[in-house]
Amino acid sequence: MRRWLGLWLAVSVIGLGAAQAFATEVKDHRPVLLGAESYTEGWDQYFYFEDGTFLAVQLFISNYGPTDHRALLIGSLLSPDGEKPLVIKNGRGRKDWSYDEGQLDLKIAHHRFSGTHPDYRLYLRNSRGEVDLTVEARGESWRLGHIPDPESAKFQYASYMMPMAHAQGRYRRGSESAGTAGPWQTLRNGRGFAIRYLNSSSLSKVARSWIRVAPIDSQDPSSPIFYLVERSGQKQSSFLAIMDGGQIRHSWQKFPVTLITPENDAEDNSADERRPPRAIQFQIAGTDGTVEGKITMTRLLQRFDFVRELKPIERFFVQFLNTPVHYRYLAQYDLTYQDNDGGRRLTGTALAEIMTLKR
Repeated sequence: MRRWLGLWLAVSVIGLGAAQAFATEVKDHRPVLLGAESYTEGWDQYFYFEDGTFLAVQLFISNYGPTDHRALLIGSLLSPDGEKPLVIKNGRGRKDWSYDEGQLDLKIAHHRFSGTHPDYRLYLRNSRGEVDLTVEARGESWRLGHIPDPESAKFQYASYMMPMAHAQGRYRRGSESAGTAGPWQTLRNGRGFAIRYLNSSSLSKVARSWIRVAPIDSQDPSSPIFYLVERSGQKQSSFLAIMDGGQIRHSWQKFPVTLITPENDAEDNSADERRPPRAIQFQIAGTDGTVEGKITMTRLLQRFDFVRELKPIERFFVQFLNTPVHYRYLAQYDLTYQDNDGGRRLTGTALAEIMTLKR
């Protein structure tokens, strides 16, 4: 009864046209804690280190299963030596996790994500292993806002809270994965990004897929940040920003994007999920300048089905929904960018995160 009352209240408020007012309540540092059934919100971070180690961390909150506002953290670290991935995960009910109203400080079990711009700490620990990182944001946040718009009852809020970030620290495998705690391994010169998001309803109702791309290596001081949400009916909401010196120089949205997917793809692991695109093409003309070019996925780092990592009782509830599969890639971008100061070619390496839903 409590769940359905919360859902009724949330839908009623939005239905009365309060979604615009709600937009001011979404903060990057603290959760919103909606009452809607199957809503989700969270913080995603991705880092690629100089030795080839890749780390993905998802911390999210949802009203799935038997309790409201259950928090779940899943961290997945892949080392370049091909050793079995280190997966650190824990879920807690609302009474057993905490946050700070005034600044970022999320705590769940022994895990913690905390700090104030531009300096953050990410710490994960359980019997499987331990990760300890200091993270420095190298650019201002880019808040994309409500997608498709603030008036929609079914929307996704998205923000690149760290469009570009550097990380360093260490990790070790725990007693569960190695019998005894392993030696500390140093993580140097990590580059990546962090996303803050909120889905007002179940994921399948607000996004069929999304694509997030942020630069990790460029010879030019200017670099692109890209975001795409594909909704039902193949409707696209697209965003692109050119950042220069950590500041957003120009940005565009609502431009057509062509997603290129090979007919025969060796990485297509399952017939019940959509293939992720292997390239993204677009051409933009506007008052802030013109951009055209391509982003190409060059190396698959990870295919991650988080539902497989859930406890049996959690899987029981989630399996009735369209469940997401995440693909993480190294990508190359090659864009031609022109504004009032002239034209230039932007090339470099990026991290790309692509989510598709199982059918």
